Amino acid sequence: MTISDLTNLVNELSTFYERKEPKPSTIELWYRLVKNIPLEPIKWIIKKIEENYDSFPKNITSALWSTYGEWQQSYPEKKSIENYFDCPDCHQGLIFAYKQIDNMNYEFVFRCSLCKQSRTKAYPLGSRKELERQGYSFWRTKPIKEKDIPF
Repeated sequence: MTISDLTNLVNELSTFYERKEPKPSTIELWYRLVKNIPLEPIKWIIKKIEENYDSFPKNITSALWSTYGEWQQSYPEKKSIENYFDCPDCHQGLIFAYKQIDNMNYEFVFRCSLCKQSRTKAYPLGSRKELERQGYSFWRTKPIKEKDIPF
């Protein structure tokens, strides 16, 4: 959900409960807590809150998360499922490389910038072509096992 989506949701609930709309700074604070709720169930969440709450929820972020949990239970088939597709540069969004620096071999992991399947922000983005130009080598696209290290 975007901050605009949350603003629209809160405005709709404020109108329904005949309540003054909160300040943008308040919505920004709430957004930090609910930004990971996807957009798809928002209409369903609004409808459920309107059906189940007598007044505007005192803790709107908690109400959104609990109602989102109800939606997940009602529609388990809508849960995110990881489906990786074959990418010539990586294995499930990750590139495993090594590089010799000062006569020492170091292992590195990068997120593939070609397919962007990995969302693990701990690893930097890179493509095999870019990394090869920077002196990295690759022995396979699958995760490394100690017996597979060529040095």
